[in-house]
Amino acid sequence: MKWLLGVTVTVLGVGLAACGGSGGKAATQAGGVGGDGSGTPAAAVSLAQNAAQGAILVDGQGRTLYLFEKDDGTKSACTGACASIWPAATAAAAPAGGSGVDASALGTASGQVANQVTYHGHLLYRYSGDTAPGDVKGVAIPGWYPVGPSGDKVDHEDAPAPTPSTGSSGYGY
Repeated sequence: MKWLLGVTVTVLGVGLAACGGSGGKAATQAGGVGGDGSGTPAAAVSLAQNAAQGAILVDGQGRTLYLFEKDDGTKSACTGACASIWPAATAAAAPAGGSGVDASALGTASGQVANQVTYHGHLLYRYSGDTAPGDVKGVAIPGWYPVGPSGDKVDHEDAPAPTPSTGSSGYGY
């Protein structure tokens, strides 16, 4: 009987977690580029200097924004499992550009998701492997590039490859 009670409590806990309980934070963490407190982020796109990549676009939290070469205009080629690794940068309101960003080139489109931020016609994404502001770990993945102030991909082949952390397996997990 104890095992039945344990299973019931576990199932209820999983069910409640699946129903939300995040207070809207999941949407912000998944693809936002800023935050307006409403649970759906407003866009803040600015430039940052990266030692290896130069001037690149970042979101309101300093995270690198990428374009995907396989996209066809504002039609995303990143769906399914790809979308969980490369979440769309989204905005609830018209995106705003910081210093060095052509605000007139910012917009939104229904790419991977509705209200995906665009810059010079490119859909913008974040890389789930970039865990801190300034990370550019996505440059090691073919077809994905940080975005420069002109809207073009930043492609520096001499950029250092990501180094594994010193976890137990040597690969960060």
